[in-house]
Amino acid sequence: MKSIMIVELLLGTALSFFPIGTAAQQPEHHPEQSSPRPPMSGGMMSREMMVQHQKMMAQHQEIENLIDQLVKNSSALEKEKDAALLRKRLAEESTLLKDLQSKFRQTSEMMGMMGQRVEHSRMMQHGEQAMGFSQTQTTHHFLLRKDGGIIQVEANDPNDTQDRDLIRTHLSHIAQAFAAGDFSDPLAVQDKVPDGVPVMQRLKGDIHYTFEQIPQGGRVLIHTANAQAVEAIHQFLRFQIKEHQTGDPI
Repeated sequence: MKSIMIVELLLGTALSFFPIGTAAQQPEHHPEQSSPRPPMSGGMMSREMMVQHQKMMAQHQEIENLIDQLVKNSSALEKEKDAALLRKRLAEESTLLKDLQSKFRQTSEMMGMMGQRVEHSRMMQHGEQAMGFSQTQTTHHFLLRKDGGIIQVEANDPNDTQDRDLIRTHLSHIAQAFAAGDFSDPLAVQDKVPDGVPVMQRLKGDIHYTFEQIPQGGRVLIHTANAQAVEAIHQFLRFQIKEHQTGDPI
């Protein structure tokens, strides 16, 4: 009977985790209780997120089925008297538990990936509100240099003069705001203080920001001779690279 107790213990552990996966999916069913929707077309969920959501729901159902089967098997094991048949059923139970564990891990990974996509979409929405131009029709780059770095934004379409001009207006403002120690714009975009900002504010007198136009947008050149300021600038740019998922070298 010790083997049955082990199975029941493992099953109880699995059941204790199950509500977590269910609760984590609730925002999808009750959008009015969640944070503002990301900037999807027509306010709807993107196709990629819909596919991911459908996969999670299918995985959810498979987990429910596995748990139901484990509960049923556990009840049958308590009544089993034949030692050989008991060993066979215990082996089957062990296989189901391993399958359940695997599906929990897969669901956890999918939830993590979906969460990252939601956070990125939310940041894109905030970015569009704070910067005034489309985040999907423009490209950001954050480049590290030995004496500071570069913030660069371009319209993807060479004929998109509207976003090009909005980029230039925004970056010109950013150069002046950062020089004054005002980082309210990145704070509004990311909902948190970016890495390096406190030191950049404290050493603002040692950091120089220069706005330049480029053919499809603009850029802000950041320069300093202060080693501590350089490190803070690099922290800030690395933070932006990760948040905006630009793929620039960090």
